This record gives sequence, C-alpha cells and structure tokens, in this order.
Amino acid sequence: MLRALPSLALRYAAQDAAGRTLALWWQHQAQVSRVLHPALPGSLGHDHWRALCSQAAGLFSVVFDERHSAEQVHAFVDALTLFKLGYSWAGPVSLAVPYDLSLVRAAAPWRGTLVRFSVGLEDVADLQADLAAALRLLG
Repeated sequence: MLRALPSLALRYAAQDAAGRTLALWWQHQAQVSRVLHPALPGSLGHDHWRALCSQAAGLFSVVFDERHSAEQVHAFVDALTLFKLGYSWAGPVSLAVPYDLSLVRAAAPWRGTLVRFSVGLEDVADLQADLAAALRLLG
C-alpha cells in the first residue's frame, strides 16, 4: 500500500481518461442502448457528479440492446482478451462482468443485459480494439 500510494493520482487520472474515451466510443456502437458513465451528459446522476467531481475513474457500464440475448452478451464478454472477468475495480487490469438486469432488479429502468467495465492501465487503443473484435460476435 505504501509503495502504491504515491502513484495513485497518476493511475486514477489515466483510468479516468481511458474510461471516458471508451464510454464515448460505446455511445456510437449500435449494439448498446445506453452508456452509464457519470461524466457523460444525460447519464443518471451526471449533474450531481459534475457539481462534486472532476474525475470519474474508469468504472462505467453499458446496457446492450435487448435484441441481444444474455447468452450473446456473455459470449461477447468471454471473447474479450484484455478484459478479464471480475467484480473488482481500480486495479491495473481491465475487468468486465455481465449482469442480466431482469435477474438483478425487478424494476430495472432498462431492458437488456448490462456489462460493467473497470478500465485498468492497458493502452486505451488496445482495449478499444479488444472490444470491437468481441462486438463482431453480435453482428
């Protein structure tokens, strides 16, 4: 912990920048119906975030359009090579985990399968290429 603390601000800033880049990229992908990132205008809680924060780390979610089954979205996540499957966040390795919204919340505000991403310290272009390659499975 003591060795990692001096570089925390640098790592957080890098993850924030990469997370925003990927969240913006996701907004242009036809396979998703919603991108949930506090720094994006229109995201739930954006105004509250903007009033209190200047960075957002690398944690965000996308909701896949409901025309894609949960099985298809799970196959997308399984096809990722740089993103590992995991529930943690803020580490150096990028993670992804799918959630079937109907199983998580009875009154989910969206339909479809949500994938939560935690962006690590890998090159953002490499992460984007990994996502794009896995998206090809969905058509």
